[in-house]
Amino acid sequence: MARKKSWKKLRASKKFVMNIFGRKIVKEVLEFLLILAILYFGVSGVLALALRTDTYWMAVVSNSMRHDDESWREYFETRGYASSQFSIQGGFERGDMLIIQGVGSVTEIAVGEVIMFNINRPMPLVHRVVDISNENGVARVQTKGDGNSGILSVEKSIKPEQIRGKVIFVIPKLGYLSLWFQGS
Repeated sequence: MARKKSWKKLRASKKFVMNIFGRKIVKEVLEFLLILAILYFGVSGVLALALRTDTYWMAVVSNSMRHDDESWREYFETRGYASSQFSIQGGFERGDMLIIQGVGSVTEIAVGEVIMFNINRPMPLVHRVVDISNENGVARVQTKGDGNSGILSVEKSIKPEQIRGKVIFVIPKLGYLSLWFQGS
């Protein structure tokens, strides 16, 4: 009988220890997840404010800005632009991560810069500015992918409200993680 009581006490103390230990682990995991969420949203908020856009990064999904050689420069050199002065020199390809800075107006954009703009597709386009013009008092931007042979019809007359920002930095291959999560 004494054995039975001591066995019950042992089982009860085991449950007690496991209950406390289990709660402690759950509490620590929840605290960790909360801290992680606060950091993520805090960093996101700071980046959104600093870069003046809610879309401050984007994973590249195509190779339209890929540079296999220096032939992309010819388009600009024949039009009198010094392509060696452009901010994004190396181009980028599928799987790269782009850091985007918002722009307040077309005056913050120059020929040769790479911009992100909305079109009637789920994903925005990211191509290099080849011309900025004035059409009936309204600024219009024209772009072209460095790896494309010509200008697409959707990029011949981009309105200022379509422009979401300009590319200020490229991180090679980091975008693959985002593409993997998207199933692309």
